[in-house]
Amino acid sequence: MKPELELGITNLPTASFKAFRRQQPVFESHWHYHPELELVYFAKGKGVRFIGDDISLYAEGDLFLIGENVPHTFVSYADESTPLVEAFCIQFPKEIFTSFAECRPLTNFFQAAKRGFAFPKPGDLLVGKVREVLCHTGTSALIRLIELLDLLRNVPEPVPILPQAYQRQSVLADASARIRTALDYINEHYQRPIPLLEISGICHFSPNAFCRWFKQHMGMTFIDYLNKVRLTHVCQLLTSTDAPINQIALQTGFDNISTLNRLFQARLGTSPGKYRASKVG
Repeated sequence: MKPELELGITNLPTASFKAFRRQQPVFESHWHYHPELELVYFAKGKGVRFIGDDISLYAEGDLFLIGENVPHTFVSYADESTPLVEAFCIQFPKEIFTSFAECRPLTNFFQAAKRGFAFPKPGDLLVGKVREVLCHTGTSALIRLIELLDLLRNVPEPVPILPQAYQRQSVLADASARIRTALDYINEHYQRPIPLLEISGICHFSPNAFCRWFKQHMGMTFIDYLNKVRLTHVCQLLTSTDAPINQIALQTGFDNISTLNRLFQARLGTSPGKYRASKVG
């Protein structure tokens, strides 16, 4: 289903940036990147975010700033209580502000935002300004975008999404098309075993070549990435359901609870049971 565009600036020649609302049954995996920075606010729905090599959960009310050319996608969870998921997106090239001396502080902010920023629990003022940008066009919309960005750069402690060492090789040349194929396949089939021969064939590589290629472009091995995806879904199920942990292990592609416990402890420094107790309690 194509995203619905409403109440906003599109890619018209009279607009220097793009602002739109997406409202649809689910957000499906769409691994992509673009030269513009992107602000995205989730008004409804929750799921898993993939930004560069970061895999984490997102929830209703989350606001993110994604740096230019950082590959990303958001995959929502089906939720009967939320028939439609909804996000507000603003995509803008940083160059539109470079000719204004008054906007130099924004230039420094955009440089820091190459790693991406999360803004946990943005206040009503920020959320209201996001909505205002979408509801206006022309000069009025641009003024509100500048006001919004100025508010964001003054947020005391935005949370960096990616480590300083993050490399964006995966957006180079035509490698991104195959990377997207691999990641989309993992996101769709993580609940069952994914043999190396299977996914390497999907991407038209021999198994050994696929392993080298995947690590080169994602900065981690295929198995590490697959387990990271699975653990993220485990965290979501631990906090949103009462399902037994052994059932969650099988539901997310782990062959047994021992494997889940070992990887969970190694990656998160605690056990699934203690994690659930800390989040639910």
